[in-house]
Amino acid sequence: MNDLSQTALMNWLNQAKILGYPLLLAWIVSIVNLLILGKSLNRFGVRPREWVGLWGVAFAPFLHGGWGHLYSNSLAFLTYGGLIVLQNPENLGAITAIVALTSGLGTWLLGRDRTIHIGASGVTFGYLGFLMSLAFFDRHVLNVLLLVFTAFFHGKFLWGLLPIHRRISWEEHLFGFLGGIFAARYLPQLREAFAHVLSSLK
Repeated sequence: MNDLSQTALMNWLNQAKILGYPLLLAWIVSIVNLLILGKSLNRFGVRPREWVGLWGVAFAPFLHGGWGHLYSNSLAFLTYGGLIVLQNPENLGAITAIVALTSGLGTWLLGRDRTIHIGASGVTFGYLGFLMSLAFFDRHVLNVLLLVFTAFFHGKFLWGLLPIHRRISWEEHLFGFLGGIFAARYLPQLREAFAHVLSSLK
């Protein structure tokens, strides 16, 4: 294998790890939660306006109500996260942090009373919001193509932003999506802030 091919392979593996590690963690948590603990970990989801419910901002994306829930979120995470990695793998960390925070905190502040919100769909809708709005702030040809692709093939999922189904957390979807738009608008600043946080933790 020549140096160019080896470098390309290493870059691909590094990009795969960016998506693979959090997805693997979600599956490990779900195996323990669904098969061993009888979904008891789901109480650590986002519980609006309950102080203990703030833990869900960090934990909810890794908790799921069943295998179908986990599978659909995993597929969306790989699809939209993969498109973001294709656009620029260095963006994924900052975008993920922002959409997870906006989805979780927005749901905690304004979600329905006496509900528990779990699942990674807030993050995946954040990715979708980012992909569908980046071209408005950075009109690079790749960003425009990503907008066209996501709008054409995935625009139907925007119904998930509306309070149509009681058992679906449209709040997580909506605030995650808005976080994705925010991330697209302020991407350079967010990347710099995220890199600063990572360097301070080392």
